[in-house]
Amino acid sequence: MIVPNKVTRFNESIIGKMTFILTILKEKDIPIVELYRRTQQYFEEIDEFILSLDVLYILYTIEVDFDKGVVKYVKRDQK
Repeated sequence: MIVPNKVTRFNESIIGKMTFILTILKEKDIPIVELYRRTQQYFEEIDEFILSLDVLYILYTIEVDFDKGVVKYVKRDQK
């Protein structure tokens, strides 16, 4: 489930699980495979991981360099 509801708790939702990805990406750029290895314990299946990446990408929170296979955190201007 993407968003929490009466049945799905926040930490079980994709939105809750995206925080684990962001915590790692804020430290450094990382290959997709390594990012999955470091976060796979938080996801029931790889589909959840991919969906989390999709949502983060749509929200322009991450960028993916498909040539290098590296995921990058998008730093935003803080005003």
